[in-house]
Amino acid sequence: MDIRQLEAFVAVMTIGSITGAAKLLERSQPAISRQIQELETDLGDALLHRNGPKVTPTALGYVLYEEAERIVNGVRRIQQHARRPPEIVLPPLLISATPALSLGVVAPALAHCQPALAVSKIELLSVRPENVVSDVLHGMADLGVCSLPLDHQQICVHWVAEVACKAVVPADHPLAALDVIPIASLAKQRVIGMHNPHRLKQHIDAALHKAGAPGLQADIETNSSMNAQALVRAGLGVAILDPMTLLGAPLQGLAYRDLDVRIPFHFGAISAQGKNLSAPALVLLEALRATAASLDQCRLHDAQALAGV
Repeated sequence: MDIRQLEAFVAVMTIGSITGAAKLLERSQPAISRQIQELETDLGDALLHRNGPKVTPTALGYVLYEEAERIVNGVRRIQQHARRPPEIVLPPLLISATPALSLGVVAPALAHCQPALAVSKIELLSVRPENVVSDVLHGMADLGVCSLPLDHQQICVHWVAEVACKAVVPADHPLAALDVIPIASLAKQRVIGMHNPHRLKQHIDAALHKAGAPGLQADIETNSSMNAQALVRAGLGVAILDPMTLLGAPLQGLAYRDLDVRIPFHFGAISAQGKNLSAPALVLLEALRATAASLDQCRLHDAQALAGV
């Protein structure tokens, strides 16, 4: 397996055809086909279903695409640094965060500390929490910002922030007339749920159980709080969401209300254990902590004290 094979695979996945990938990479179509076949031979399984010049990814192709894209981008970044004169080389600041935290925490933190960041480039990638951890572990990100819990020996959690979740309902919904929505009343509504059962959903279920209300039966589930907001606005239900997306990208036509119980959403800043952070990374780390601390009803905790949240 080599980088040219991965480049060919990523290009085909991006464009959707061998012909388009060949034009993008300025290689011949037979060369692209051969490189992908060699990659498939190395992996022992097919990555693409072929129908002439058009291709359809296999299940393995879909699984490997995101990781292959990160590897290719990492190699390109190294090549760009190598081509620059040494006296002007400034390493980029690489950040990996979930979409909600990119909107609600990372963007305002970057704006706050931008004058103090002596970097040539800032890269902010929005990925799933599991991929934030992977990016940090593999050196694809200097800092990560993701939801918790997280217990990994090779990851340093610098601090833990706890904010209260909000109810999200259409602006013309009867519940929107309330300043504080009883959580028991949401159990009677059609609910837009979050797909990952091990993060926010477990806190919602615990709060419902404590309130003596039945568990929420999500008729629609999504892995994105932005999707959840859009589904609520479309009239497909109500939702309980972390406040980060609501803060960073509120949607017109929705009402955001406090709940009568506190449902905690935990997140934190992470880096690789034992890694010496650059001066810009340390500046951003402090800006992230300050931004989190300024959030409404936020509680900052020592990471060690809440290792298992």
